[in-house]
Amino acid sequence: MALTGAAYFFMKYLMSGDDPFSVIHHPWQPHALSLHVVAGPAAVFALGLIARDHILARIVEPRQRRGRATGLVLVALTIPMIVSGYLMQVLTDPGIRRVLVGVHVVSGALYVVLFAGHLIASRSARNGARGGVGRGAGTGQVVPP
Repeated sequence: MALTGAAYFFMKYLMSGDDPFSVIHHPWQPHALSLHVVAGPAAVFALGLIARDHILARIVEPRQRRGRATGLVLVALTIPMIVSGYLMQVLTDPGIRRVLVGVHVVSGALYVVLFAGHLIASRSARNGARGGVGRGAGTGQVVPP
């Protein structure tokens, strides 16, 4: 999602085409948007798949510390990101669409940055809980990451 969104953003807002009257600035711009829109429901579905076993389980677990803050912010960012993404497809008022684009771009960019931080924080927590990278707790067995 981040790649198709970033590609579309770059083509639409940062490039200029040969025709000053065209809204398409690159030949792949409509395809990047189509890929982003088609992949959206799959990404929301994937998020739903991990909601109970990963997200809700970690929220109610009192001992879970590392990655909790970034995880909670990620969960909060999904709401404006998903809602704005769907509403942009059905609302036609230019002013409202501009606001939705801003909300979608900002929440999506923050989501990507925080998701990377969440992965780093949770990976370091897993490695610390094992007593080192790739080692079982006192067993001498190699544990896959």
